Formats: sequence, C-alpha cells, structure tokens
Amino acid sequence: MNRSNAKPTESEVVDLEERNWLPRHVGGDTEAFEQLMTAYRGFVLTLLWRYGVDHESRDDLFQEIFFKIHQAAASYRPNQALRPWLVTITLNTLRNHRRNQYRRSRFLSRLFNITKHDNPSRQNPGADQMLEQKSTVLWLEGRIKNLPERQREVLVLSTMKGLSMKDIARVMAVPENTVKTHLRRARLALAEDLDRRESVEN
Repeated sequence: MNRSNAKPTESEVVDLEERNWLPRHVGGDTEAFEQLMTAYRGFVLTLLWRYGVDHESRDDLFQEIFFKIHQAAASYRPNQALRPWLVTITLNTLRNHRRNQYRRSRFLSRLFNITKHDNPSRQNPGADQMLEQKSTVLWLEGRIKNLPERQREVLVLSTMKGLSMKDIARVMAVPENTVKTHLRRARLALAEDLDRRESVEN
C-alpha cells in the first residue's frame, strides 16, 4: 500500500490539530489556547505531582506554566511536536520553583535563628522544629511583608541576598548606621512577635 495515498490515522489528525493551537492563539483565535489548556491540564498536573509539588502549590504552578506558554507561543513552530515543547517549559518552571523554595527555606531558617539570637529571653527548645510547620512559615512570611518598607528591604537584602551593611547602604543611598538600625529593629520586631505568638499557642 502506498503510504502517500493512505488516509491519515486519528492520532495523526489530532497531532496536526494540536500543533496549530499555538499559531492560532498567536493569530488571535480566542478558543485555541483554551483547547490547549483543556487537553494538557491533566498531563501537566500529573507531571507536577510526580515531581513532588504539593497540592496547594500545584494550581498556582499550573497557571504560571501556561502563562509562560502564552508568552512563548510565538516561538513555537508547527513542525515541532507540541508535547516535548510543553514539557521543556514545564520542567524549566519547576526548576525555578524549586530554586525559589530552597532560597526561601534558607532565608527563613537563617532569619529564625537570628530572631532567636536577638531575643535571648526566649526559651523554646522546640522552636527549630516549628520552622518546618507550614503555619509558622506562612506567619513569618506575612509578618515580614507587614514590616515598614525600609526595615523589610534591609532584612531581605541582608539575610536573603547576603549583602554587607556597606553594600546595602550604597544600594539604598542611606548611611550605614541607618541600615544597621533598620535591620536591628526588623529583627527585634519579628522576635517579639514570635514570642507573643508562642505565648498565645502555649
């Protein structure tokens, strides 16, 4: 049988259709991207699950992945298989997510130790374990966001980015002593809030 005269199989027709979703989306077809998301939602969520992404983060990461697919849509060429192209974006987004989680974990661990050190009256031998609890992490993140802007900036630049007081002073265009004051106040505020939180829980 001459393959050139053969009728396309169902899988070939589907593959050809899905390769046109992104070009149609770029061309202004409002339904094309929705078709792509519907077709690949289960596949992407399963991939995230298999890579160990927790349930609460999965939907947010899914949205981020498809936003990046939207941003990169113009670079896709219909002669490419769509699934490997999508997998590449998914895995790159997942790697970035893991790096951000690792940096956040180091930041919070270091910050927790600093706040404990800044308030030596705290007596809680189980405090290090509390850091692993999601409620404590979420509380600490929320408290950092509520700090005065200058204190928050200095805290993040010092603890997360590892900048020296001199470098932070240069970045923020303020005297070095002012940077030290902001950092000290931020740490003490967090230490005192953490004491109050633990007192209520205990």
